[in-house]
Amino acid sequence: MENLPESPFFESTLGSSSSSPSQKIPNDLGALTPNQLVLLIDDDSLRGEVMHHLYEKKDSCKNLALLLWNNFNTVYMLLLEVLSVYKKFSPSTLSIREATRVCCAIALFQVLELDPRSRVEAGFQIDHRGQMSIWKLGNGSAEIPCYFYPFLKPCGDDKHLECVRTTTLGFLSDLTKFDDPHGSDALRFFLKSEVVPLCLKCMDVCDEKSQKLATLIVMNILKQESGLTYCSATPERFFAIVQVLRRVVEKLSLKPCLLHLEYVIQCYVCLSKIYRSIGTTTKLRGCCKFYISIFMDVYIFRQLKREKALQRRLHQVMHQVLHQVQRVRERERSEVVL
Repeated sequence: MENLPESPFFESTLGSSSSSPSQKIPNDLGALTPNQLVLLIDDDSLRGEVMHHLYEKKDSCKNLALLLWNNFNTVYMLLLEVLSVYKKFSPSTLSIREATRVCCAIALFQVLELDPRSRVEAGFQIDHRGQMSIWKLGNGSAEIPCYFYPFLKPCGDDKHLECVRTTTLGFLSDLTKFDDPHGSDALRFFLKSEVVPLCLKCMDVCDEKSQKLATLIVMNILKQESGLTYCSATPERFFAIVQVLRRVVEKLSLKPCLLHLEYVIQCYVCLSKIYRSIGTTTKLRGCCKFYISIFMDVYIFRQLKREKALQRRLHQVMHQVLHQVQRVRERERSEVVL
């Protein structure tokens, strides 16, 4: 796949090995402890079921994240599951079994990501260049979330791939909790790896759940000052976001979802702050004429009749936009007089 980092795999001849003939495998893998299960993850014939049972035990095994990270070869095998389905994309030939396996692998990465102990040990460490990095492996060249990005690229109407995409977006949305100790590093990673365009594509053409999760990711990025700066760095980037949000609103008018609409309005609240920095010669002003019309959407007001909190938020957006436009006009008139 294009734009992927170098292979994360350690220099090793290990592949999908099978269990030793002398090793007795019980019929019911669910009866095994997590410590016993991770020892079987090298066996390709058992890996799917092993991953499933490991994920099922995430609540009862408080040390599952550290167990996954510290057990030799486990992360390698989870990444093998992710990479193994790349060739199934275009045209999509992904089976339900393959989709389930890769979803389990991503879900286990999510277990690693959600545990503060494994995040510190596995995720945010200083590399040899003195730079903070997310989930570096081996020589520090592999950022694990990048290997999930190909799942965000729509490849036709395929429900199995859509399931993997939704799982991926759920994993990434957990990384956008930027108020944790490593939040600023996660934000820099997202901006550097350009996750926003991928999420905009999901918001535009994927199914409802993927659209909602992608909007949540964009919203959380926009709520950060550096994220907002990134999204408004050029008129083209700003306008692309505005256009996608508009199309999301149009789709929501056909099949309402108040939570999704709340995410969209919060995106508008963030974007409306752009006006504070718009000068009389800024090209963004051309985009803003279109932007203002979005807030006049009759559908939005009709949907929010009973949602007073969202109504107030939308009024906040309109007030900010119209107030800043008025200030720009007054400034222009004063310059003409001078």
